[in-house]
Amino acid sequence: MSTSAYYDWLAKKEERDKREKEFVNAILKIFAKSNKTYGVDRICGCLRKEGYTASFKRVKRIMDKLGLVSIHRQHRQRSLTDSRHARGAGYANLVRGLDITKPFQVITSDISYIRTAEGFDYLCAVKDVVTGLVLAHTMADNMKVDPVERTLIKAIHRWPLLEGCIHHSDRGSQFTAESIAKLL
Repeated sequence: MSTSAYYDWLAKKEERDKREKEFVNAILKIFAKSNKTYGVDRICGCLRKEGYTASFKRVKRIMDKLGLVSIHRQHRQRSLTDSRHARGAGYANLVRGLDITKPFQVITSDISYIRTAEGFDYLCAVKDVVTGLVLAHTMADNMKVDPVERTLIKAIHRWPLLEGCIHHSDRGSQFTAESIAKLL
């Protein structure tokens, strides 16, 4: 590097540092305004709207240096059930290898978690595997056996579930309860 280039760089250093500090403050302001929910992409978009030149790499580098991480990235919803080891061998998977071709040959059910302002609500649904038709559903504020029972009873009363119809689930405690086994 030539001496004149170095002194030119040195003369503009204060201005560059000032612009960099403004850029970092803009990132901090946008991140705080979003309640820590904006990631790199959204912050880049906001910066561009404010007239800054913002590349993904630069914003990511600054956010990493400052330790700014989107809440959504930190708190990804993970599955709360693991059916691989649920209830042992007494509850075999009857649909593995089965050629499912007719409606109501196999029905399936599961409980979905729905986040609300007051916490979670739980949606239990029974669905036909072939048609994809939801046969019955029930909302509840808990994920106990009762919502599963109510949903299955609705499905049984509303639809022609034939003898030999297989009920497939994740084998969670709600679906393997004695009352559910008797009902099925």
